[in-house]
Amino acid sequence: MRLRRRIPLPSSARILLRHHLPVVPKFLFSSTPSSFKQKQKDAEIDYPARLQSLLAPSSPQMYPLIAEHSVRARQIRDVRAQYDNLSSEELQNIAAPSITVCGRIRSVRASGKNLVFLDIEQDESKIQGVYRRQGIEGDLDPAEFAKSWELLRRGDFISFTGHIARTKAGELSLRATDKVTLLSPCLHPLPLSLSANSRSHHRTVDFIINPRARETIRARAHVLAVLRQFLDERGFIEVQTPILSDSAGGATARPFKEKDTRKQLALRVAPELWLKRLLVGGFDRVYEVGPVFRNEGIDSTHNPEFTTCEFYMAFASLEQLVEMTEGLLREIVKRSCERSGMVREVVEASGVVFDQPFRRVDFVGEIERGIGCRLPDSVLSISGGADDAAALEFFEAVFNQHKIPIPSPLTVARYLDKLADHFLEPLLSSAKTPVFLLNFPESVSPLAKSTTTTSSKDGRTHNLARRFELYLNGKELVNAYEEENSPFAQRTKFAAQQRDREKGDAETPLPDEAYLKSMEWGLPPTGGWGMGIDRLVMFLTGQERIVEVLTFGGVKNVVGQE
Repeated sequence: MRLRRRIPLPSSARILLRHHLPVVPKFLFSSTPSSFKQKQKDAEIDYPARLQSLLAPSSPQMYPLIAEHSVRARQIRDVRAQYDNLSSEELQNIAAPSITVCGRIRSVRASGKNLVFLDIEQDESKIQGVYRRQGIEGDLDPAEFAKSWELLRRGDFISFTGHIARTKAGELSLRATDKVTLLSPCLHPLPLSLSANSRSHHRTVDFIINPRARETIRARAHVLAVLRQFLDERGFIEVQTPILSDSAGGATARPFKEKDTRKQLALRVAPELWLKRLLVGGFDRVYEVGPVFRNEGIDSTHNPEFTTCEFYMAFASLEQLVEMTEGLLREIVKRSCERSGMVREVVEASGVVFDQPFRRVDFVGEIERGIGCRLPDSVLSISGGADDAAALEFFEAVFNQHKIPIPSPLTVARYLDKLADHFLEPLLSSAKTPVFLLNFPESVSPLAKSTTTTSSKDGRTHNLARRFELYLNGKELVNAYEEENSPFAQRTKFAAQQRDREKGDAETPLPDEAYLKSMEWGLPPTGGWGMGIDRLVMFLTGQERIVEVLTFGGVKNVVGQE
């Protein structure tokens, strides 16, 4: 074949070839069927020879400037929108000018010596290019015609110019009037599929060959766009707060720490305390979408780096936050389903209903129903001595009775978390609507405002937090509460947290004195709200692993990404 002919190269090109000849990655052949493996191995032999031909002085420029092509190029999506509804006869009767499109070749199919079909894709839209020798620049010489296309491969970026028409099969196509231009070659043979491990470590190739992977990231972008629009329309402003500072509060999580020449710094575990400082400063409605970092375990739904949205709204009650949450979630789901057929199929298959009132579950009531007795005040209230020996003795008896593993370290917060996993998780996982979990104990909500409630059954009073969590498909999605705005009460709650830290709970943050001082200038009554973006996108796209909704996977995938 002409393709395999040895072409003498000048010394400069031989040096370039020797240093830049691509090595075909082994992962390309790890998961393809045997027949395709053979074709790929044939391609492996072909690609070095192809590169040699591309680098030859007689070949056209391999990476040309885009200016002359982009000025006249049209989006394939726009071309299809304009001509898709026209019949073959209607297309013949219109005086349509030549159209130039730029995109990636998805297939090259030769039909004899004088005709080649190219499938060209750009931004998820495709069009067929009919590349016929007769009609290109008049009537192209057979040798020149072969030279103009035989080095093209699946994955190459090209510029293609032609007249709009339909083939005999009725497919909308461009009939070439000029020679195709190679804009950027793909120097490796594209696989048809990748193994799960290869997908994670070769995310660029995964995106090229896997439309679902691309659609997942597009769905994520759409969720963020709807979220921002929802908040912007309600008078919120988007802000950015520090990611690296000398303190990491706002959530119960272990931070990543880094030593500076002057003092120890930490990546934020939440933007909460910074955002509430802005409300002290006079910004009534603020939100931030961005990354947070928690030095915790890695599993299918947890990654040390993930994305949250938090907003803070002056003079908002818990009931207003509940209403906003229902409205926001319905809007995101509705518009995501309208935009993406994939999302619509996933949501319908999940069986979760969003157009009905979300279910509400009482945290304390369900725990008491599960253990068969009342939780004592020392467990529910910070002021009641939540970490005293009597409270821990109560928990030990309950855990032994129900054969629940004892948590570590031995703190009230850890015991209650374990009880919630045991008694509430089945209820939350089986619900067919999103679920609001309400009435949390004050002892596990140090940043939330508290209220004293009286039981209608026995007249007993205890302190509960003005807080809720929203669960979707059994996974926590939203955490919200009326913020504690008394610096005196907040200091007391920080002190209770510190006792947990002294017992060995490394996830408990240190008291933030700078935040307490900022509160002294006056924090208005505030509703605070936070949502995990990654988990919502996982639900909407039907992904079981968080790495699938991150552009380059989790931290294990990012390290060593090729």
